[in-house]
Amino acid sequence: MSRSEDTPLSANEEITLRRVAHGQSDVTRLRVEDLVRLRSLVLVTGTTRAPVLTAAGKARFDRLAKPAAVTEFNAQNELMATLGRLMARKAQR
Repeated sequence: MSRSEDTPLSANEEITLRRVAHGQSDVTRLRVEDLVRLRSLVLVTGTTRAPVLTAAGKARFDRLAKPAAVTEFNAQNELMATLGRLMARKAQR
């Protein structure tokens, strides 16, 4: 493992790495301290106005925890369950 692969990142550095990976944040809103550290770990390269992930940065991003899948939520089933609960309450009154 290289230094960049086993060096722990702070929560803020992980957020900055994600933002660079997605290219969604205005670079002026990214934390400068995080970008400096990510560059020193060779996870980020590119210009100061357009940072991009290196191969090591992409690999590190791929290993970060991902948000839970939204597919577990079924709107139709949730609606029917809610209606069923409301009807049961009304019947009890």
